[in-house]
Amino acid sequence: MEPRTAKSDEQNYYEILEVSAEAPHHEIVAAYERAKSTYSPDSPSLYTMFSEEEANQLRRLIEEAYVILSNQAKRREYDNVLKARTMLQPKPEELPDLRVVDQKTEKKDPPPTVSASGAVPTGFLKSRVSVYEANPQFETEIANAKEFDGEYLKKIRQYKNITIEQMSKETRISRSYLAAVEANDYEALPAPVFARGFVVQVARLLNLDDNAVAQSYMSKFKKK
Repeated sequence: MEPRTAKSDEQNYYEILEVSAEAPHHEIVAAYERAKSTYSPDSPSLYTMFSEEEANQLRRLIEEAYVILSNQAKRREYDNVLKARTMLQPKPEELPDLRVVDQKTEKKDPPPTVSASGAVPTGFLKSRVSVYEANPQFETEIANAKEFDGEYLKKIRQYKNITIEQMSKETRISRSYLAAVEANDYEALPAPVFARGFVVQVARLLNLDDNAVAQSYMSKFKKK
């Protein structure tokens, strides 16, 4: 199998197997076995995240990634493709600093201190990574929401006092992909199966119904 051309809207093979570009062979093998187990047809949670077609596509991509990265010559050729693509991308200093944007647009008073028992002060709620002031009206709106796009997910993230940096760290999704999700920039997102996985992880961090959020978001994604 020849390595496919790496497009800017696709995850590369290292990202698919969740290893670094410097990973030795034994880590590639271990990551492949882990991915196969995670996305096995027998996995009970697989089809709550993906349709059967998407799951099959994901397994094909995992196999494709392993065939290339486990072969020394093919991996070297693929690395050259990635390097060529990197040379065409903007330099880091030319990209917007999403952390700075968050600080300017979302900076609030420091959150209240959480007690040793994990309790939060009256009028505040706690997410997996933050403490935020409760807005009963917005909480009701969120609970009743049927439609979710990137802008609405961003609004919920900001309300829950979660930064892009925190979300990236918790979900292991790059800041650029998270920004693309929130901007509804579908062209900047990878293949639908991965985009759906990103949205599921975002929804879970925001304590939303991941299946409902993913179905709503992907219905818009597939109309692009």
